[in-house]
Amino acid sequence: MSRDQLDTLFKDYETAFDKLDLKTISGYCADSFISAGPKGSIAQSKKEYEKKAEQVIQFYRSVGRKSARIISKRVMPICNEYSMVVVRWGVTFEKMGTKQVEFDVSYIVQETDIDPKIILLISHEDEGAAMKKLGLQPMTKT
Repeated sequence: MSRDQLDTLFKDYETAFDKLDLKTISGYCADSFISAGPKGSIAQSKKEYEKKAEQVIQFYRSVGRKSARIISKRVMPICNEYSMVVVRWGVTFEKMGTKQVEFDVSYIVQETDIDPKIILLISHEDEGAAMKKLGLQPMTKT
Protein backbone atom coordinates (compact mmCIF):
# COMPACT_ATOMS: atom_id res chain seq x y z
CA MET A 1 0.00 0.00 0.00
CA SER A 2 1.35 3.38 -0.87
CA ARG A 3 1.65 6.36 1.43
CA ASP A 4 -0.54 8.22 -1.08
CA GLN A 5 -3.44 5.86 -0.36
CA LEU A 6 -3.16 6.51 3.39
CA ASP A 7 -2.92 10.25 2.80
CA THR A 8 -6.03 10.09 0.61
CA LEU A 9 -7.89 8.01 3.21
CA PHE A 10 -7.25 10.57 5.94
CA LYS A 11 -7.91 13.59 3.74
CA ASP A 12 -11.29 12.10 2.83
CA TYR A 13 -11.91 11.04 6.46
CA GLU A 14 -11.16 14.61 7.56
CA THR A 15 -13.74 15.99 5.11
CA ALA A 16 -16.37 13.49 6.30
CA PHE A 17 -15.63 14.14 9.99
CA ASP A 18 -15.81 17.89 9.40
CA LYS A 19 -19.28 17.42 7.89
CA LEU A 20 -20.29 14.79 10.49
CA ASP A 21 -21.08 12.52 7.54
CA LEU A 22 -21.60 9.17 9.29
CA LYS A 23 -22.20 7.15 6.12
CA THR A 24 -18.88 8.22 4.61
CA ILE A 25 -16.96 7.85 7.90
CA SER A 26 -18.34 4.35 8.32
CA GLY A 27 -17.16 3.43 4.82
CA TYR A 28 -13.54 3.89 5.94
CA CYS A 29 -13.96 1.30 8.69
CA ALA A 30 -13.61 -2.47 8.40
CA ASP A 31 -16.71 -4.61 8.86
CA SER A 32 -15.49 -5.43 12.39
CA PHE A 33 -13.20 -3.21 14.39
CA ILE A 34 -12.27 -1.98 17.84
CA SER A 35 -12.85 1.43 19.41
CA ALA A 36 -10.80 2.23 22.51
CA GLY A 37 -10.12 5.05 24.90
CA PRO A 38 -9.14 5.74 28.49
CA LYS A 39 -12.23 3.94 29.83
CA GLY A 40 -11.67 0.70 27.89
CA SER A 41 -12.33 -0.85 24.52
CA ILE A 42 -15.16 -2.40 22.56
CA ALA A 43 -15.11 -4.75 19.58
CA GLN A 44 -18.04 -4.07 17.32
CA SER A 45 -19.55 -4.61 13.92
CA LYS A 46 -19.86 -1.71 11.50
CA LYS A 47 -23.62 -1.67 12.15
CA GLU A 48 -23.06 -1.38 15.93
CA TYR A 49 -20.49 1.35 15.32
CA GLU A 50 -22.92 3.31 13.16
CA LYS A 51 -25.57 3.19 15.88
CA LYS A 52 -23.14 4.50 18.52
CA ALA A 53 -21.58 7.02 16.12
CA GLU A 54 -25.00 8.51 15.37
CA GLN A 55 -25.36 9.27 19.10
CA VAL A 56 -21.89 10.88 19.12
CA ILE A 57 -22.78 13.00 16.08
CA GLN A 58 -25.99 14.18 17.76
CA PHE A 59 -23.95 15.07 20.85
CA TYR A 60 -21.45 17.05 18.75
CA ARG A 61 -24.30 18.97 17.18
CA SER A 62 -25.87 19.60 20.59
CA VAL A 63 -22.67 21.19 21.92
CA GLY A 64 -22.26 23.40 18.86
CA ARG A 65 -19.39 21.70 17.07
CA LYS A 66 -18.49 23.81 14.03
CA SER A 67 -15.51 22.22 12.30
CA ALA A 68 -12.81 19.56 12.46
CA ARG A 69 -9.39 19.61 10.81
CA ILE A 70 -6.29 17.46 10.89
CA ILE A 71 -3.49 19.49 12.45
CA SER A 72 -0.85 16.80 12.01
CA LYS A 73 -0.58 13.17 10.99
CA ARG A 74 2.19 10.68 11.69
CA VAL A 75 2.28 7.40 9.75
CA MET A 76 4.21 4.47 11.22
CA PRO A 77 4.27 1.25 9.20
CA ILE A 78 3.85 -1.82 11.38
CA CYS A 79 4.40 -4.34 8.57
CA ASN A 80 3.49 -4.58 4.88
CA GLU A 81 -0.22 -4.91 5.63
CA TYR A 82 -0.75 -2.56 8.60
CA SER A 83 0.14 0.97 9.64
CA MET A 84 -0.51 3.08 12.69
CA VAL A 85 -1.56 6.64 11.97
CA VAL A 86 -1.60 9.14 14.83
CA VAL A 87 -3.78 12.14 14.02
CA ARG A 88 -3.88 15.40 15.96
CA TRP A 89 -7.32 16.90 15.43
CA GLY A 90 -8.38 20.52 15.86
CA VAL A 91 -12.09 21.00 16.48
CA THR A 92 -13.97 24.27 16.90
CA PHE A 93 -17.18 24.89 18.83
CA GLU A 94 -19.61 27.80 18.66
CA LYS A 95 -19.08 28.60 22.34
CA MET A 96 -15.31 28.90 21.88
CA GLY A 97 -15.19 31.05 18.75
CA THR A 98 -12.11 30.33 16.63
CA LYS A 99 -10.13 28.60 19.41
CA GLN A 100 -9.47 24.98 18.50
CA VAL A 101 -9.77 22.09 20.92
CA GLU A 102 -6.95 19.69 20.08
CA PHE A 103 -6.89 15.95 20.70
CA ASP A 104 -5.12 12.85 19.41
CA VAL A 105 -6.52 9.64 17.97
CA SER A 106 -4.43 6.66 16.86
CA TYR A 107 -5.74 4.51 14.02
CA ILE A 108 -4.58 1.06 12.96
CA VAL A 109 -5.19 0.74 9.24
CA GLN A 110 -5.40 -2.58 7.43
CA GLU A 111 -3.90 -2.34 3.97
CA THR A 112 -4.75 -5.78 2.56
CA ASP A 113 -7.63 -4.80 0.26
CA ILE A 114 -7.78 -2.36 -2.63
CA ASP A 115 -8.85 0.37 -0.21
CA PRO A 116 -7.31 0.68 3.27
CA LYS A 117 -9.71 0.18 6.19
CA ILE A 118 -9.54 1.34 9.79
CA ILE A 119 -9.64 -1.68 12.11
CA LEU A 120 -8.86 0.07 15.40
CA LEU A 121 -9.15 3.60 16.71
CA ILE A 122 -7.83 4.72 20.06
CA SER A 123 -8.93 8.04 21.52
CA HIS A 124 -6.12 9.35 23.72
CA GLU A 125 -8.37 11.49 25.91
CA ASP A 126 -11.66 10.98 27.70
CA GLU A 127 -13.71 13.13 25.35
CA GLY A 128 -16.70 13.49 27.65
CA ALA A 129 -14.57 14.65 30.58
CA ALA A 130 -12.62 17.05 28.34
CA MET A 131 -15.82 18.63 27.01
CA LYS A 132 -17.22 18.99 30.50
CA LYS A 133 -13.99 20.65 31.64
CA LEU A 134 -14.31 23.14 28.76
CA GLY A 135 -17.91 23.87 29.72
CA LEU A 136 -19.29 22.36 26.52
CA GLN A 137 -22.77 21.20 27.41
CA PRO A 138 -25.62 20.46 25.01
CA MET A 139 -27.09 23.71 23.71
CA THR A 140 -30.79 24.38 24.14
CA LYS A 141 -32.76 25.69 21.20
CA THR A 142 -34.69 28.87 21.79
